[in-house]
Order: sequence, then structure tokens, then C-alpha cells
Amino acid sequence: MKTTVTATGLNLIDADAERSAAGSYKARQANISILMAALIDGLDAHAARAAARPFDYGFSGDLYNVQRRLEEMVASLAGGEA
Repeated sequence: MKTTVTATGLNLIDADAERSAAGSYKARQANISILMAALIDGLDAHAARAAARPFDYGFSGDLYNVQRRLEEMVASLAGGEA
């Protein structure tokens, strides 16, 4: 299994290097799990920064953008369009 370090410092599996569709799928599933864990960590850190500046609506705007992207991803996996 070949891995690569992303621009964000995450170590992900090179799914394109897998020899089968099933292997590529499993690699991408694992990568998504890693990315989701990093997203939750980032959300926790973001919440701490937002708590320190409770009148700054910029943090809410950040989450709006993340929420929209997540809604698109959920729709993509459900077979629909966002």
C-alpha cells in the first residue's frame, strides 16, 4: 500500500496505485475516514477560536461554507444532486 502526505499534512493511501477497483474503493473509504476525523478535530479547534470571539460572525460564515460542501457530498453519495 502506497501512501502520500497531503498539503494539509495528512498521510493518505494512494488509491490510484491500487490494482483493483475494490482496492481503490477501500483505500478511498479509509482516506475519507481519516479526513472526517481531521474535520472533527478542525471543528473542535475552530469552536475554541469562535468561543474566544463570541461576537464575530465570521466563524459562523466559515461553518456555513463547510455545511454547504458537506451537503453536496452527502447528496453525491446518495445518488442525488445538491
